[in-house]
Amino acid sequence: MLIRLIYTIAVALAGSLAMLATFLPWVSLDVELPLLGSIGTITRYGYDGDGVITLLLGLLAAGFAAYLWFERSAAAFRLVTLFTAFLGALILAIALVNLFDSQRALGNAQQQLNVDLATLIGVDLQSLVDTGEGIYITIAAGAILTLASLIAYSAHRFALPGLLVEDIGVETHGSTRVCPRCGR
Repeated sequence: MLIRLIYTIAVALAGSLAMLATFLPWVSLDVELPLLGSIGTITRYGYDGDGVITLLLGLLAAGFAAYLWFERSAAAFRLVTLFTAFLGALILAIALVNLFDSQRALGNAQQQLNVDLATLIGVDLQSLVDTGEGIYITIAAGAILTLASLIAYSAHRFALPGLLVEDIGVETHGSTRVCPRCGR
């Protein structure tokens, strides 16, 4: 029972972080010109792109974790924890791709235009791109979900003593397991 509780709390935390990150900035670009100064800031939030996908994956994981409170079989628990580990890895991968993509975006734009924008306008454009906190929170959500799911799967699969005895309904006597229902 303890492992289910810890797992459920971790999934709820990861889902909440994914939800929060959807509404936070993922990347921003400060537009500045040497003679005019700051013109403004362009900000892209999670709900403008991949943040919606990570939000839906986090909610799906939370739904499966909630299902485990109704379905008590060991096989369902192992299957759901593996599936939520996969969902967490997807969330983590999407956030990392967005992180590296935001770092690379200006270099690609300059390459496509065949112009060195830094020398053209006299400003290092890469210094104007800021990665928002939404990406970092999404990375944390994906990592928490993946690790919690894999730990819960491992603890359940390899039956760590003290954590799962109540969970699967088996009593242990020394090195022998006894079923509480039939006594075998």
